[in-house]
Amino acid sequence: MALVTFGVGFVARPIGALVFGHLGDRVGRKTILLATLLIVGLPTVLTGLLPTYESIGIWAPILLVFFRLLQGFGLGGEFAGASLVIVEHAPPKRRGFWGTWAGMGNPAGQLISIIVVFSVLASVSDNEFLQWAWRVPYLLGVIILLAGLYVRLRINETPAFRELKESQDETKVPLKELFSQYPLTILKAWGARVADAGTWAVFVVFSIGYLTDELGMAKSDATIGVALALTIQLIMIPIAGALSDRYGRRPVVMTGAVIVGLAIFPSFVLINTAQPSLVWLAMMTGFPVGTGLIFGPVGAYLPELFKASVRFSGTSVVFQLSALAAGFVPAIAATLYVLGGGTPWLVCAFVVVLAVLTLGCTYRLPETSKRELGQGTS
Repeated sequence: MALVTFGVGFVARPIGALVFGHLGDRVGRKTILLATLLIVGLPTVLTGLLPTYESIGIWAPILLVFFRLLQGFGLGGEFAGASLVIVEHAPPKRRGFWGTWAGMGNPAGQLISIIVVFSVLASVSDNEFLQWAWRVPYLLGVIILLAGLYVRLRINETPAFRELKESQDETKVPLKELFSQYPLTILKAWGARVADAGTWAVFVVFSIGYLTDELGMAKSDATIGVALALTIQLIMIPIAGALSDRYGRRPVVMTGAVIVGLAIFPSFVLINTAQPSLVWLAMMTGFPVGTGLIFGPVGAYLPELFKASVRFSGTSVVFQLSALAAGFVPAIAATLYVLGGGTPWLVCAFVVVLAVLTLGCTYRLPETSKRELGQGTS
């Protein structure tokens, strides 16, 4: 039930992708980046100020869920807005590398959250944490909110969107054009991301419960493994982006899918030992290397698949649909674990299926690294 609850937080993301994708193609990249930052940031800070159940009764959990849904709604436009602002400003031969800076926010944010939460836990007793200290990480979100506003107010609208406005070639209903012209592209691009998103959910979410509840590993040791994985992924993502500029987006993503498929069973063999050093080795090798190669080129690859008038919509829809799928992977993995008689091998087989899907879908997508990002790109 906890894993299903985790997935529910992702439900609002595709809705946000549709809304902000439409607006991003109509009113501009910069404006939507400012809006999504506020919609994500303000509920984060307000969660830290939320009255208790004893104070306002049932409204406390209702408001908590509402803030969580608002965050998901805002996140629906975050990645597309960030990647387009970067990629549409980037030099054509370096779009893959510069596009990774939008993607690196994902593992960097998770790594920072681990450090912040563990710092708070180490500073107070368990009772103090439950009484008031759990609010501190949320309230610290005001720092990111203010820093984000400062940065985003200073950026310029992208050349591609300015060109689109000047030519008056905008699409009145971008989503209608997107789904009529790019239905197969959306499906294939979604498939090209599922091995990354799904494997992330298995290692970062499912594996924590598996290691601590089933194998008896200390939660701190399991979390260190996740932190090490995120660190390696942070290193791999820009490398993957640079490689995609040199060799193309498709070869890099397909190589990552192969690594994910080949590494999953050996990784869980090591994880099953419950020995911290071997678990950390498993978390630092196949998972972050394979997913880093898949995720690295995405910041440039997804925008390159769509013409300027529907680029924000297309990038948002594909990215958030894959995020939605990943949101429910931990619950699927837990179910497969039960069906597998308390062993993780069905979970591993599921990841192999995701890797094969990503490999096949990426093979069917066009290579885009040499494309111009002008108004007429399709």
